[in-house]
Amino acid sequence: MPIKVKCSCGQVLSVSSKLAGKTGKCPKCSKPIKIPMPKKRAAPAAPAASPAAPNPAAAGAFDSILEDAGLTQKSGPTCPSCMADIKPGTVICTTCGFNLESGETMTGYDAVASGPEFDNMYLQEAADNMVRDQMMDHRREQAQMPWWVIMSFFIGAVTLCAAGVIIVDGKLATPADENTFIGKLQRWPVFTTIGMTAIITGTAIISFAHMSVTGFGFKKSWGQGFACVFGPLAYSLVYGIMNWVDCKAAIKAICVGLGFVGVGVFLVIQGGGFNDVINAFR
Repeated sequence: MPIKVKCSCGQVLSVSSKLAGKTGKCPKCSKPIKIPMPKKRAAPAAPAASPAAPNPAAAGAFDSILEDAGLTQKSGPTCPSCMADIKPGTVICTTCGFNLESGETMTGYDAVASGPEFDNMYLQEAADNMVRDQMMDHRREQAQMPWWVIMSFFIGAVTLCAAGVIIVDGKLATPADENTFIGKLQRWPVFTTIGMTAIITGTAIISFAHMSVTGFGFKKSWGQGFACVFGPLAYSLVYGIMNWVDCKAAIKAICVGLGFVGVGVFLVIQGGGFNDVINAFR
């Protein structure tokens, strides 16, 4: 039969006699309540009867007490060592390292659960927001294109447009006087014009990337910065490779620029050599 229990706060509970002797928390004040043992009393002999069905209200009341105490009924397979939930067919518990087949725990397994940094929910929320903002700032910095890349693209685009105008004007229109600078450029072979465009673009990329490495060197120390200034490529390239994490974009750009210059030199040679280029500046 149900047992009535009264808490010190005045809350009256009715629980099943099967829970006699156990302790739970009062759902009202959370104080521990011990369920007393029922008093025995004489009763006339009676024919055996089927056991009474459990009182759903009483069982539900004590289930509430157990839930308030942090005790909940688990469903599904659990680890016999740490009682953590595991998936069906699991061999090793990822929480404690227990091997369900051999009954042994993995040697050297360190199961460390990461909890909140602060007990106060508002402080923890503020800390999480700060970490999220820092991650967003870092992603924005990574997504932004360095200034020297933009300048290199700009110079390359301007040079390519100028080369196109020179080629079209020299081939389709009446070229200027051959003694003028524009007239000499208009009379260059197409390979020479394209090759010089590639050389100018590659040189711009290398120059701006070198300036980026030099600026990084000055941030570290004045000596490193001046060494990069007076040792372009000879020192700055090596210094950038030594600081690859911070200078990898600039080092890659220098390699691309060298590739442009190499292709440009090849095209100029195919167009007849650098004599026409030298004569244009005389």
